[in-house]
Amino acid sequence: MDAKMLTAILVAGLVATMAGAGIYAYFSDTETSSGNTFTAGTLDLKVSHSSTGPWTDGVTATWTLSNMKPGDKTPTASVFFRNFGSIKSSTMEITCDYSVVEEANPAESDTDPYTNEHPDEMAKYMVITSMWYRNDQLNINCLTGHDEYSGETKEDWKVSDTDGDGRITLYDLKMDPLVNLPSPDTQPYLYTQLDMKIKFNEDAGNEFQGDIFNLTMIFTLKQ
Repeated sequence: MDAKMLTAILVAGLVATMAGAGIYAYFSDTETSSGNTFTAGTLDLKVSHSSTGPWTDGVTATWTLSNMKPGDKTPTASVFFRNFGSIKSSTMEITCDYSVVEEANPAESDTDPYTNEHPDEMAKYMVITSMWYRNDQLNINCLTGHDEYSGETKEDWKVSDTDGDGRITLYDLKMDPLVNLPSPDTQPYLYTQLDMKIKFNEDAGNEFQGDIFNLTMIFTLKQ
């Protein structure tokens, strides 16, 4: 057999092999998984003036003093918290903000008719005399950071004297918020509360005569 014939046979065999490879098929069946959704959960902190509700997105006039003079105190008043969201929270943060409304026609003895322009000065005389964050499982003194139930003490749970004036005030709470407090979810379906008392310090002077101090307490639930 000469070389040309051998080459022709080999080429014919290769073509037949390639043609044969194309006659095979594979069965297949494709299915799908549909309707897959990813829905974000919610944190929904609600507050009340009572442990039984009604639970709302905000309350007003928890701590008030009318016609106050230096040395006057509020009664101990409370705000109650519950998480109505679909996911559990891990911590609570508490801070505040405030403003001052200057008397429209200041008395002659009012030595600062522009207190509204620097509300921090009045806030430094609004003393927090008592502040407790508590439920059936914790009882935290927010002036010391000590939980009387567990015996644990944390700086995060304490309002510090940020300006070194020897008292804990609403100014200090604004500058040094309470953070990493145990969540109200430590008591599922129940409540946690903040009890607080405020005093207009005895050292307050004539610069605050007739002024209105507006306080907003801010409660933030965190995952």
